Amino acid sequence: MDLTISIKGLRIKAKKLDNDFYEFIKADLEKSGIDFSRDNSVEALFTAYLRLAAKAYNYDKEIENIIKDIES
Repeated sequence: MDLTISIKGLRIKAKKLDNDFYEFIKADLEKSGIDFSRDNSVEALFTAYLRLAAKAYNYDKEIENIIKDIES
């Protein structure tokens, strides 16, 4: 599936996303305030990025802790 958002008048399209990934990204962007039916601010996109970056960071820390537990 293709995912298109508009940021300050610039339409950005991600092409040929896997359906599950598409649904995940779309839902997460919507939780961060991205509206697919209108133009969005750069701040909204940055907030969405930070939200996903925080998740990735926390997952990395959690994996590191699991590895430490397994190795000890």
